[in-house]
Order: sequence, then structure tokens, then C-alpha cells
Amino acid sequence: MGQETTVFKSGNSLAIRLIGDCKLPLGARIIERRDGNRIILEPIKESWSEHFLQISGCLDVPLERPAQDEVARDPFA
Repeated sequence: MGQETTVFKSGNSLAIRLIGDCKLPLGARIIERRDGNRIILEPIKESWSEHFLQISGCLDVPLERPAQDEVARDPFA
């Protein structure tokens, strides 16, 4: 079970203090989303995962990661 914290106002925004194992590095970019009554914060990965690189074959050139805000296209449309 997690640790309890309190929502507070910081400027014009609501904020929470992340404590314990939930701390993120200062300036970390995250995606926030709601799932029912839960609010989920996920760090944005800035590079391909090591597992993906291992299963994708050996490339000597860096792969460009698509922007997070790009809209996914339906390949069958």
C-alpha cells in the first residue's frame, strides 16, 4: 500500500508532494491520465527500451523516436 500525501495549491495549479519510492527527478517529463478514480503519472521515455533494441536486430544508426503528441494513424483506414 502507498503512503498518504495531501493536495495543495502551488500558484494557479494543484500539486502533490511525491514521497518515498514515488520520487521523480527534478524536471522529469511525465504523461498524466485518469483511469476511473485513479490519476496515473508515467515518465516519458526519451529513448527506445533496451529490450526493443535487442529484439529489433543490430543497427549501427540511431532510430528516431516519434513525438509523443503525434496522433496514431489507423493503417487499415
